[in-house]
Amino acid sequence: MAYNLYTDKPTKFNCNIDIEGTSLSKSKARVVVETEDMSYMFNGTIQSNGLCEVHIPKTKNFLNEGTKGNIRLEVIADDVYFEPWSTDFQVKTNKKVQVMVQEQEEERPKLKVQVFEQPEEPVKPKIVESKVKTPVVKKEKSTLSKQDFIKQLLSKK
Repeated sequence: MAYNLYTDKPTKFNCNIDIEGTSLSKSKARVVVETEDMSYMFNGTIQSNGLCEVHIPKTKNFLNEGTKGNIRLEVIADDVYFEPWSTDFQVKTNKKVQVMVQEQEEERPKLKVQVFEQPEEPVKPKIVESKVKTPVVKKEKSTLSKQDFIKQLLSKK
C-alpha cells in the first residue's frame, strides 16, 4: 500500500525512533520524497522520548495529483547515516469537487390559450302562420264522388 501525500493539505509524518549508542539530541531526521525527475527533502524533529515528526507541505506547488515515487526516512546519528524506512508514495487530492454543467436552454416565449365553450343558443321554434278561414270538419262517410267533393269545397270559399 502506497503512502499518501496530498496536493491540498499538509501531511504530518510521525514515527518513533530508538537509537542505541548515542543520544537522540545529537540525531537528525528527514524525509526524502523522490520522483523520476526530482527529489525533495523535509527536515524533521526528534523529541527526547523518540517521537519523530516531519511536516510535508501541500504538494500542489511541486507535485501534481497522480504523481508516484518513493518516500524514505533518513536518520543521521553521530555522523552515521541510516535509512530505517522506505515505501512507495502517490499524490492525491483530499477535497474534490465535480461539476456537471447542463446545457443552457434559451427562454422561448410561452403562449397559453384557453378556449371557452361557445354557448348553445336555444333552438327557437319556427312559427308558421297559416290562415284557415273555416275549420275543417270531418264528416261521416260520405257517398260523394271525388269530383262532387272538390266542387263542394271550392264552392265554400
